Amino acid sequence: MLVGPTEELQSLYRLAFVKNCFVLVIRAYGVLDSRSLKTSEEPHITGELVRATRRLIESDDAEPWMEHMEVLDDPPQNLTGRQGKKRLRIDIEFVRTGRGIRPRFHIEAKRLYRSDSVNEYLGPSGLQMFIRGQYAGSWPSAGMLGYVQSDSYSAWLLRMASGIAARRVEICVCEGIPGWAPAGWDGLGLNNVHVSYHERLLGGLGRMQIFHLLLEFT
Repeated sequence: MLVGPTEELQSLYRLAFVKNCFVLVIRAYGVLDSRSLKTSEEPHITGELVRATRRLIESDDAEPWMEHMEVLDDPPQNLTGRQGKKRLRIDIEFVRTGRGIRPRFHIEAKRLYRSDSVNEYLGPSGLQMFIRGQYAGSWPSAGMLGYVQSDSYSAWLLRMASGIAARRVEICVCEGIPGWAPAGWDGLGLNNVHVSYHERLLGGLGRMQIFHLLLEFT
């Protein structure tokens, strides 16, 4: 399908926004005492990551583009049929502030620390929340963070690639596209970001990009 000028421009704006979100995550991670979080639960790590991200955004020497970024920790998501305390909560939500509809980028985080961690990362409470439209149903891309708390970073990269390859049907990986590949972003620490492409199960939501980043806490 051909992409028109308007759609292409919107896609470029979206990609720039997503990259900025990951730049903030990477910089925030860089100021954390990662070893002290080696055995911490996911909400604790995510809370510290969001806290550090907010300090970057609100600092006196924040870069101009950061003035239009907001980050939320565990915000509830409004879905049909779920109200009040029954609403689902995404781990991290980035919002680009301004007039009109505000772009949002949602991130789900999982610990990578035991033999079944890849199952959890890719499972019904992880990546599949995006595929089913329970998270980020209105957006063409979202993110996953893996908190490495055992073994090596490179070992978990291999496990993730293998896990996605073995579950292509289960997680609706798009045909003819590698299930796990570098995003091709250079500089600012973005070279470690990977991407996968999925067909969402609900009609009309379309294809989705999931950007992945593993962070070491060993």
